[in-house]
Amino acid sequence: MIQLIRFILLTICLSIVSALAVASEAPVKIGVLDWQQLLSKAPQAEEAGKRLDKEFQKPKEQFINKQKEFQTKRDKLQRDKDVMSGAERGKKEKELAKMEQDLRRLDEELRADITTRHREEMDDFIKVVREAVEKMAVDEKFDLILSQEAALYVSERIDITSKILEQLEKTAKTAKAEKNTKADKKSDN
Repeated sequence: MIQLIRFILLTICLSIVSALAVASEAPVKIGVLDWQQLLSKAPQAEEAGKRLDKEFQKPKEQFINKQKEFQTKRDKLQRDKDVMSGAERGKKEKELAKMEQDLRRLDEELRADITTRHREEMDDFIKVVREAVEKMAVDEKFDLILSQEAALYVSERIDITSKILEQLEKTAKTAKAEKNTKADKKSDN
């Protein structure tokens, strides 16, 4: 199914490109972008990952500690259940069942929060990449820029991923310098 969609997209893009070429009689300039490479190498993606790790480090640690507490209580119940009264054992089992239910709920909430924040960070990253791509498209007069996933074959000649990475690195350095300048001004006041 995905291959069919890719084929259809590629066919449409090639139709558009050939129509442009015939209409203008000028050579058509096409670029292809590898999103996976951008995600793994762009400084903005790396910074987003660090922000998410820092943001969710404490909630993850708290969840792990509650899991350990649950495991300890469950092990203690297994060890001591033969010497407990039936009422006491029933009470401890209910406590454990409630604790396990709370852990599942906390796990779901934590995963949902992480997913939401990850999506927000990805939206921000995609916006930065789109701006860089649009700037390059205008500056270098590209007619069409595709995602590598939409193409069946890509020649290195039209792969613009490294150029976009360079642009993203410049943007990240500029943003970092501006942030440091603002921090210096705050500390001077």
